[in-house]
Amino acid sequence: MALTNTSTMAGGIGKTVGNAIQAFNHVNVMFPIVTVKQAARGSNSVQFGDWTKLTSGNVTAATQATTTTAVAITSTSRTATISEHVIAATVSDLVLMGSGDDIAGEGGAALGNAVAAKLDSDLTSLGTGFSQTECGAGTSLALSHVFGAMRQLRAASAPMPYSLVLSPKQVWGSKGIIALLHNAAVDTTGTSTSNTGKAAPVGLMGGKGEEAFQTGFVGTLAGFNVYWSDQIEENVGSGGDAAGFAMSSGGIGLGVGAEGLFRIRAERDEMLRATNYVATGFWGEIEIKDTFGVYILSDVS
Repeated sequence: MALTNTSTMAGGIGKTVGNAIQAFNHVNVMFPIVTVKQAARGSNSVQFGDWTKLTSGNVTAATQATTTTAVAITSTSRTATISEHVIAATVSDLVLMGSGDDIAGEGGAALGNAVAAKLDSDLTSLGTGFSQTECGAGTSLALSHVFGAMRQLRAASAPMPYSLVLSPKQVWGSKGIIALLHNAAVDTTGTSTSNTGKAAPVGLMGGKGEEAFQTGFVGTLAGFNVYWSDQIEENVGSGGDAAGFAMSSGGIGLGVGAEGLFRIRAERDEMLRATNYVATGFWGEIEIKDTFGVYILSDVS
C-alpha cells in the first residue's frame, strides 16, 4: 500500500500555500459527445440498439389494391457491461495536520480527475476500431481527409452533430489542422537562408484562419465540432502516427452505473492513523454502429 506521509507530501508540510498548483489532465471530452444510458437498478449492463438501415431499394412501386411485400426491420443489440475503475490514496494524520494545502479537497479532486481521464481513455480507444478510415499511417493530415470523413458519415446517414476528436499534435503540431489553416512565412528575397524579407504568416481560410491565429484553436471545421484529448495515442505502432477519429454520437455508447458515473469516498483507518481516499468510476463502453465513425490515423512525427 502506498502511504502519503511527511516525506512524499513534503511540499506542503509547515508551509502556508495560498494556491496549490496541480497539473490536471484535460478531461471530460467524450462524455458529452457519445450516447449515454444509465443502467437500471439491479442491472450491471446497458443495451444499445444498432438498427439496420432501410434504403430506397426496399420501397417498391405498387398499383392500386395490390398487396405489398413486407420487409424485415432488424436491429442488433450492443451491450456495455458496467465495471469499476478505481484509484485510491492513503494520507497519514501528520500530513493532514501539518500541511498548508487542503489535502482532502485537492487530493480528492486529483483522484477524481484521474478517473475522468480514464473514462476519456477508454472511449477514445474505441475510435481506433472504426472500420471506415481516412488518411493513414505515415500520411500527413489534409483538409481533404476531414471532408472525406464527412462524406462517409453522411453516406451512412449518421445523425448530426458530428465530432472530430484529435490528439494535441493532430491539432497544434506541424502536421496538424492549425498548420493547414495558414501559410508559413513566405521568403520574398529569393533566398531560403535568411528570415530577412519574409512576410508574416497569413490565414488560408478566411475567418477560420483568423480564428486559429487569435484563439489558438478552431471550434468547428468542415461541419465538425472539433475536440482534442491527450488520451489519444500519438505513436501508434511506434510509427509516430496519432489515432484521431470522426463520429456521430450514435457511433459509441457509454453505459453508466445505476448509482451514477463517479463516486469519491473517504474511509478512516485508525490503526494506521490515516485516511483512505477512494475514487471510483462505474461505466462500460461499446461501439454501437461502426458506420457512424471514421478512424483518422495521421502522421504527427
